[in-house]
Amino acid sequence: MEPEGDLQQLPQMIIQWKQVQEEGRKLKEQLRENKIREKAYSEVILRVMKKNSIGALDLKQSKNRILCQTKQKKGSLGKKNLQDSLCEYLKSEEAGKKAFDFISEKQGTKTFETLVLEKL
Repeated sequence: MEPEGDLQQLPQMIIQWKQVQEEGRKLKEQLRENKIREKAYSEVILRVMKKNSIGALDLKQSKNRILCQTKQKKGSLGKKNLQDSLCEYLKSEEAGKKAFDFISEKQGTKTFETLVLEKL
């Protein structure tokens, strides 16, 4: 496209961009609500299964099975946790802080540009 054509189409593109952004916001809100309901149902089902010592339920209609699984997840490797772990490993608060500072300085950054709709 030519620059003049781009400039002429800019208002229409902005209107369409705003519409798509609003649709996305609404879909995210619906997804958030669905996840909250799903979590509530899961907690109730899990509580009933544990209370009655049920490890698995066969669902005849959908030919599926619900299992009660236990998983362990590692904690985050955030600033505080990493610094504490380095201090413990190096057996020195000062050495741990120096190592953490070195890692922080070497940490890469990414730069990206986005459009933001700001209310006036």
